Formats: sequence, C-alpha cells, structure tokens
Amino acid sequence: MNDDLEKVLAALRREYIADGPARLAELRKDLAAFMAGEPDAAESLKSRFHRLAGSGGSYGFEEISVISREVEQWLKQTAAVPPTAENTGRLSRAVERLSAAFDTAALQVTLPGEGPHHGEFGWRARLIGAPGPLLRQMEQLLTLAGYRVVSEAGNEEPAAIPLSERPDLLILLADPAGPDAYAAATAWSAAGPARPRAIVLIEATGGGDGVRAMTAGIDAIFTPDRVSSELPRYAKTLARIGAPPPRVILAMRTEARARPLVQALEHANLQVSYCGDLHTARELLYRESPDLVLVELAPPVLDGLAFTRLLRQDPRFVLLPIICLAARDSVADRIEAIKAGADHYLAEPVEASLLTHLVISRAERGRRLREMVHRDGLTGLLNHATLMAELEHALEYARRHGETFGFIMVDVDHFKRINDQHGHLIGDQVLLHLSRIFHQTVRASDVIGRYGGEEFGVVLRRTDRAGVSVLTQKLRQALAAEPAPIGDDRTLPVRVSMGVACYPADGLTAAALAQQADQALYRAKRGGRDRVEFARDNPPRT
Repeated sequence: MNDDLEKVLAALRREYIADGPARLAELRKDLAAFMAGEPDAAESLKSRFHRLAGSGGSYGFEEISVISREVEQWLKQTAAVPPTAENTGRLSRAVERLSAAFDTAALQVTLPGEGPHHGEFGWRARLIGAPGPLLRQMEQLLTLAGYRVVSEAGNEEPAAIPLSERPDLLILLADPAGPDAYAAATAWSAAGPARPRAIVLIEATGGGDGVRAMTAGIDAIFTPDRVSSELPRYAKTLARIGAPPPRVILAMRTEARARPLVQALEHANLQVSYCGDLHTARELLYRESPDLVLVELAPPVLDGLAFTRLLRQDPRFVLLPIICLAARDSVADRIEAIKAGADHYLAEPVEASLLTHLVISRAERGRRLREMVHRDGLTGLLNHATLMAELEHALEYARRHGETFGFIMVDVDHFKRINDQHGHLIGDQVLLHLSRIFHQTVRASDVIGRYGGEEFGVVLRRTDRAGVSVLTQKLRQALAAEPAPIGDDRTLPVRVSMGVACYPADGLTAAALAQQADQALYRAKRGGRDRVEFARDNPPRT
C-alpha cells in the first residue's frame, strides 16, 4: 500500500470517529423515543445499530462493530421489544459501551483531522417564524455550526412531532402580528425530558418580558442585531455540552429507599452513582465530575448541610447544582439548606416524575452556566482563570502520586501584523484554527486553555521533558502542514513560539511553573520565529 493511499484511509478513519458524538446523540434520541413507547423507535434503533455494525468493521474499528452487531441481533430475534426497565437498561448500557469504544478509537487515530461531518447525524434546530431575511440568516448560521435545520410557521403541535425528531435547539421569532411566541415556548417546554435542550426567543423590539420568559421556559432572548454574533456561539456551546447524559451522584442513607429514585432517573437516561455515606460521595465527586448532586439531610450518617457547605467552599464545585432531600417539609430546614448553598429542597417521599424533571432541568442549566463561566467565548477553550486552576490541580495530583507533567505556553508569531493586514475577523479565524490544531494533536487527558490574547497554555499530564518535546514537534508539524483557512479558498501560514516548564524540575508551584514557561517563551520569541525553549535545567525552587 503506497503512502498516498495510507493517508487517504487514515483521513477517512478520523472523519468516521469525528462523527461519533453525533451518532451517539442520535442513538440516545431513539432510546428516549423507545422509553416513551413510540412504535417505530425499536426499528429505528435496529437500523442505526445495523449501520454501525457494518461501518465500524469497514473502517477497522472492530469493537464498535461487535457491540452494534450484538444489539442488532438481539433486536432482530425479539419479535416485540417492550420498553421495560430491563430492555431500556440493556440498550442504555450498549450505548455507553459504544461511547467508550469511540473514545478509545479517537485516541488511536489521534482525533479528527477535518472536523466532524454530520451527514444524517447531528444536532437539530427548529426555527419557528415568518419567512424572511432574518430566518434565512439564522438557517445559514446554524447550518455552519453543524446543525440540521428545519423551519416552519408554527402550525405543528410539539406532541405531533416524533420524539426522535425533537429539536435540540428551538428558536422562536416574536411577531406582534403572528402567534404568541411565549405560548409556543410554554407548549414546547412542557415536553418534560424530551423538551428542546434550549429555547431561544428572537425579540425584535428588545422589550422581551423576562419574568414571562422564565415562566415559559425560555433560556435566552436575543435581538436581531445580536443574532450574527451571539447565536452561533450559543449553538456551539449547546452542542459541546449536550451530548452526554447528565451524571448524578445520589447520597442517601438506605439503599432500599434510594433504589426507586435511581431507577426513575436511569429510566430517563441519566447516569446515577449511589453512595450511602459522605466519604464515598466526596470520593465520587473527584473521580466522576458529576452534573448534579442529590444529598439526603440525615445526620449524623449523612449531614447533607455540612456536605453542601464543604462543596461551596471548593472553587471546583461552586456552580455544581445541589438538591437536598429531607424527611420533613420544614420551613426552617429549607432556609438552612438555602443558606448552606443548596439549589433546591425536596421533602420525602419524592414523586418520581417531579424529581426527574427537576434533575434534568438543573443539570442542563448547570452545564450551560459552567460552560459560560469557565470557557473562552471565541475558541471554546478554557479561559485563563480555569486554565490556571487546572494547572494547580495537576500539580496537586502529581505531588501526591509522585508524577511529572509539563506546561507549555504558546504565542502566535506576529499576530498584530495579521490583524493589521487582514483585519480582526481573520485574526479570530487564526485563533480558532490554532485551537482546532491543539485538539487534534494533544491527548484527550491534556488540558488546553486560552492564556490571553494570542497566547495559549497546555497542561500535559503524566509526561516528562522528552514527552513534551515530542508534542511540541507534533504541534509545529501540524501547523506547517495545515495553514489557517481565511475564506475564498485562501490560507494563511501560522507560526508559533513555545515556552516549556516541567514539574518538578522547573518549579514546585503553579505560579513558578507559569513564570518559568513565560520566561522560556520570551526567549523563544527573541530567538526567532517558530522556536521552542525549555526552562532552565536547574531553576530556583519556589
């Protein structure tokens, strides 16, 4: 096999794995439809597993093929597959096994080279409003963001649309002469676990009713002049955080009492980890990164108030939704839970459907809030504060386990010249291109952030100086091989300089490592374009 053919096959394999999140999202939608008892859901699942069974083997990903064929055969052999807890559990486990298989394959192919190709898979957006320039503009923006877009005048009832075809993003155009957009939002938001992940109102006058919007379930209100700048960012953020099912930790004293709650949440496609004491709950928090915590107020075995206060003191969990469960409905207890930092208080016995809707809503909104707080609005990478916090966490972990790691600071060479000659929009495209190259090149376990301006930071876990050197070489090669696209089939070569510091050789604190990497970057910039400099071999320990 010649080199050109090998490159083509490798690119095809990367593109196939790049579609993994969207394929899994479609499976989960069909699974939700199956749970709701839709008659065609089982057939749709069988068809999707059949395609994955064939395509996985064709592209050389045997594990994906084996898992999919196993489920396809089971669905074929069973004349009627009722949505029982056993059957939905089996299908849910199969989807999660596939998710793990795609993750493993992504590491094998070093992540996608061309970005995801959505094809028949992908996120769905539904636009409701009168035809016109604004509607067409939003169709184009959302299509470029990777969404499959459907536009309609608002004549279809939400209940008439199959669950597997429900939109992830619903956009309503307020029109004084047309149907009430707030009433339409209320109808869509009443769909329970199958409601759109986000409902956006486009309000032409800018006089949207905020209180009514909250009541109707509207997540955001944009004016037409903000659509071009805000809508693509909002849609991409939603797509990044929407794929995996919410992860929930349930801390409850008695497993027998917890079991019905676990079953109800898992039936709604949530991942639930049960623990009977706060020590186990705390260990799970650091290991599983949940989207929400349910904690029982049952001292002294489960002092949920103390646990809530403890979480709110940790910057990593300040925004984590917490719901307290209590044996009695007491105003005094409610006040204490709110003062401790809880987001909600439920008195037992808890009605299963209320709990499910509450957990899904809180978890989804918590994800979006954390995403906006912790990520850079342009690139989607971690922002400066979160990157430095992750550097601190990596250092603490390495210190406890006797490991080494590296920290790289990257600066785009002559970025001001790019802005001056081509404009700031092209400058933004260059930064987006660089962030994509980072994602393609580093490992999934590494942490990438925007340090500020045209500077980026990368935390390379569990590696030494030699490993960091290999990665910097790969980054330079990737950038040389793929210049930044700037429109009209034009490209712009991008060169960077890098400064590297390694723990523990170059510093024993996050601040010391950042300083050493910054100084090394300064030397690299002075030495010429496209250079890599390491910190001194024996820097002062601070």
